[in-house]
Amino acid sequence: MLEAKSEPNVVSYNAAVSACGNGEQWQRALALLSEMWDAKLEPDVIGYNAGISACEKGGQWQRALSLLNETWEANLKPNVISHNSAISACEKGEKWQRVLVLFGRMCEVKLQPDVISYSAGISACVKGEEWWRALALLREMVEARLNPNPISYSAAVSSCGKGEQWQRALALLSEMWEAKFEPDVISYNVGISKCERGKQWQLALAMLGQMREAKLQPNVISYNSGISACEKGGRWELALMLLRNMCEAKIERGVI
Repeated sequence: MLEAKSEPNVVSYNAAVSACGNGEQWQRALALLSEMWDAKLEPDVIGYNAGISACEKGGQWQRALSLLNETWEANLKPNVISHNSAISACEKGEKWQRVLVLFGRMCEVKLQPDVISYSAGISACVKGEEWWRALALLREMVEARLNPNPISYSAAVSSCGKGEQWQRALALLSEMWEAKFEPDVISYNVGISKCERGKQWQLALAMLGQMREAKLQPNVISYNSGISACEKGGRWELALMLLRNMCEAKIERGVI
């Protein structure tokens, strides 16, 4: 376009910024946004969103937040998409405190977080081992009449597991079934592990049975936790049964 002396406009630049973001070229995306100002073209929300998304994909949470602030300073109104990209960037950077600040800002400007916002927020709290904050966000989703997806639930279950809140983890797994979401192997492993720590061998075996009914193959973590739960419950014969099941399923046992 430049060689043909055809002046690029805001739409042209926005498309180029978005393309660079999709190609994980966040530096080029930011350079293009800067070029827009040099060309006396003012980036719009779409352009800034593309830039924030490029930073998110490039793992640049500080730059994503900086662009979000620039959007406000330019008297543009960042939307849910703007904040979602910034939240995801902070989640990848394991900055759960920043994520909660962004949720607060959305509330101040009366922007309703969506499923993407909450899923990224829950994941950020999981990485920060803030299980109760992850649960709070999950409850907010329900109160906002947003349907939590399997990713949201699995992240919350994992968070409870890290916080040794095995009873809450089991309750969430039950909620997943009630919501007609099928927990994955990771979700079940967290639940079985919590049963083991809570010396609930019956529940651990029940969850292993549920995995098979859901046509999910228990792995070495699933079996190890189940065997340990039976050991703590003094049920050595059941522990041996699970060990035989591992051999039949050709799962490497390792050291329990």
